[in-house]
Amino acid sequence: MTWTAFKELSFYWTTWTLFEALWIGMLWSTRSRVLGRAVYWFRPARRIRRGACERRVDTLLGKLEQRGVPEQDRPDKGQLVDRWHRIVAGRCASVPFQVVPLLSALAPAWPLRPMHDGDTAVSLKVFAALAVFGAVSIALMAADDRATQVSDPAGEVTTRAALFLELLSQEEIERRSQDSALDSHGKAFRRLCHALRTQARYLAREAPAAARERVRQDTERLIAALTQQNERYLLSEGADRETAVCELARLVSNALRHSCRPRNSRYSLVVVGAYLLTDASSPDGTAGTTEEPLPSRLLRWAGWLAAAAALFAGAAVLPGGGAATEVLVLAGVFSVAAVFPPLRAVLGRAAGALPGAAPTDTGPVPDQAPQHPTPSSPSACPHCTDRSSVTAGSPPVG
Repeated sequence: MTWTAFKELSFYWTTWTLFEALWIGMLWSTRSRVLGRAVYWFRPARRIRRGACERRVDTLLGKLEQRGVPEQDRPDKGQLVDRWHRIVAGRCASVPFQVVPLLSALAPAWPLRPMHDGDTAVSLKVFAALAVFGAVSIALMAADDRATQVSDPAGEVTTRAALFLELLSQEEIERRSQDSALDSHGKAFRRLCHALRTQARYLAREAPAAARERVRQDTERLIAALTQQNERYLLSEGADRETAVCELARLVSNALRHSCRPRNSRYSLVVVGAYLLTDASSPDGTAGTTEEPLPSRLLRWAGWLAAAAALFAGAAVLPGGGAATEVLVLAGVFSVAAVFPPLRAVLGRAAGALPGAAPTDTGPVPDQAPQHPTPSSPSACPHCTDRSSVTAGSPPVG
């Protein structure tokens, strides 16, 4: 493959990747990256592998019934099938969207090898470029996964809770070995707890502070109860072990029941039934936080800055771009403003100064000065008691 062909291929890959990065960053910022929402617009996609998902849910609900989990704590079959299938279908559709551009760049360059005469400059440059392509694609996949967790935290709990219940309901004879079973169980439990904390952080982000704190406390109490029953499940035997399995499955199943409700019909912030947390210990006040973690914020800022740098670079190298150059520069400025509050404030004031533009909110409005109470007079005048406050300052007549 010649350098000209490789540059052309790199141009197409960069264009697609730039579009993908802007798309992921926009959906992350607007909290609208929901798996399966666009896929379900096409009716044929709603039936792909849905039968297998229904059989999987039937098996899971049958195992929960055998474990003695009450019906009030089991998820609704229709809601769980629809929610789970949407997420699986959306993930299967998003993977080609992110992987195909990388494969299209790797496939033509696969036969490249260093030449025997020592002329390896071209090959090494191509390999370095392909390594950069792969690193960028992997970073975008990680960013897309994080955008999904932020936008639909309840869906993440649905998948993690369902997978954990499937693992918990497996018989000992079906497992490969005790070490691998414990390792798989520990990973699934940690992912479930992480998903629950993520749900508490982002599910109530638009609620008042008191409601957010209540959701956080309920989630931490649920995790404490899950940890206690999980330790009993791992360390006990006989009847005590069966009781721990039942209680653990009941807690996770109830959390799954609340998380698998359709997003458009969710009307409360309940993460688990309150009657299941009566004996749970209260959180210590230090675990969990309602603020987005610093690594997530840094990843989002880095993504916006990388997109802005790509836009500026495209405007600089575009020959005779004209209006296209101005559009790229403007898009780059707005990408920087997305993570740089001072520039965002300047752009807001500039937009408000345009003729015919609506006034913009440049910051919080200061509170009005408190009304100082008028000191009351020591004694009321007998001639003024029947005068209104409107005529209080006027001289008496007569």
